[in-house]
Amino acid sequence: MNADDSRPGLMNGWLRAAELAVVVAGAFVEVNLPHRQYGLLVDMFALAAVGVVGASTVLGSEAAETLARQRERLEQPQRLQPQTPSQPPSHATAPVCRFVNGPAVSQAQAPKPKPFLRERPTDLSVPRFGEGARAQGYPWQLPDRTVQNGIAADEATVGAFTVRAASVIGPGHRCAQPAEPRQDAYRIGRSRDSRYAIVAVADGLSSGAWSDIGSTTASSRAVTLLREQIDAVGFEKLDVEALYGQIAESVAGQAAVRGVGSSDVSTVLITAVIAEPDANGVAEAWIGWLGDSSAWLLHPQHPVWLFSSGEAKDRAAVVVSNEVAGGLPDTPHLARGHYVRLAPGAALALVTDGIGDAWADDEGNVNAYFANAWRSPVPATRFTADVGFDAPQCLDDRTAVVVWNGGRS
Repeated sequence: MNADDSRPGLMNGWLRAAELAVVVAGAFVEVNLPHRQYGLLVDMFALAAVGVVGASTVLGSEAAETLARQRERLEQPQRLQPQTPSQPPSHATAPVCRFVNGPAVSQAQAPKPKPFLRERPTDLSVPRFGEGARAQGYPWQLPDRTVQNGIAADEATVGAFTVRAASVIGPGHRCAQPAEPRQDAYRIGRSRDSRYAIVAVADGLSSGAWSDIGSTTASSRAVTLLREQIDAVGFEKLDVEALYGQIAESVAGQAAVRGVGSSDVSTVLITAVIAEPDANGVAEAWIGWLGDSSAWLLHPQHPVWLFSSGEAKDRAAVVVSNEVAGGLPDTPHLARGHYVRLAPGAALALVTDGIGDAWADDEGNVNAYFANAWRSPVPATRFTADVGFDAPQCLDDRTAVVVWNGGRS
C-alpha cells in the first residue's frame, strides 16, 4: 500500500468503524436470534446494513478519486507550455503578472539596452498649450557639478504689495546628460522700513559655462545695492548706471575667482523698486534693465499682459533672434531705466525670456491664460506649477516675479 492510500477520505476513520459495527450487529442478529420470531426484523436490519455499506463505498470511491485528481494537479511539476514558431519560449518560473513592452526575452539572449530618454505622462499639475513639448516628459537629470536647485519659489507681503516668485529649469536643460544648471535666478527684498518692494531677475547666457553663477551673483547683488541706494539718495534718484556698474564688478569678480573669462559668467538682468501706494492707491515703480528679460503690466480690467520694459525682440523678422545686445559684466553702460505707475489692483511682472517669449507670441493663448490665472495672487505652489507650463518649443528656463498692488483708490 502506498503512502497516499493512508490519507483520510470518506472510507476512513469513523465511517469505516460505523460500517463495521453495523455488519457485526447484523451478523450477530442473524446467528443468535430465531428467524421465525424475528425474521422480518433481521431481514430489514441486514438490508439496511448492506445499503449503508454500498452507498458509503460508492461515495468513498468518488471522493477518493476527486482527492486524487486534486493532489495530482497540486503536486505535479509545472509543465512547459507548448511552443510554436511564432511564440518565444516561456519559463515555468515566470510570475503570473508582469509589465512587459513586448515578448519575453529568452534567458539565452542578452537583453537589449534601453534608450536613455524615456517619456512619462505629462505632469497634469502644469498648464499645457497645444501639443506641448516632447522634452517636458523626459526624466530630470543632474549636472556634473553642484549647482542651485532646479526649482525655487517664494511668496511674501511687503506693505500693500503681494509678491509671488518662482524659477523652474527649462525642459531643454534638465533632460540632457549631464543636465545643465538652472541659469535663471531671482531675488526679492524690501527696504528697511518696508515702504519699498525690491525685485531682481537674471538670466544667464546659455553660452556661458558658469552663467548660473553670474545670474545668482547679479540678482543678489542688485537687491543689496538697491536697498543701499534708497537709503542714500532716495527712490526718486535711483541711478541705473551706477547700479549696473557695481553689479558688473561683482560678476567679474566671480569669473576671476574661477579663472575663467567674463563671457563664461555672462548674464542679463532686470530690476524693479515699487514704492508704497499714494492716497489714491496708485504705486510708482522704477525699472532698470540690461538684456532681454522683461517687465509686463496687467491692468485689473484688461485680461492681457502688456510689455512695459526690456529689450524687445523683432518678431516681424523671418527668424526671431535670441542674441542679446548687452549683458553683465561686459556692457553695464547699456543699461536703461524708467518709472511706471501701477493702478490699484494692477500687477507688475518681471520675467525671463522663457516666459516673455511665450507671452509675446500673438498666435498662442499663453498670455491670455496667465492674465486670467494671475489676475489676483495665487498660492506659491500654484504659481510655481504655472511657471512650469508645457508649450511647444518652450524649452528654456523660466522665471517670474509678480507684484500685485493691493492699494485702494
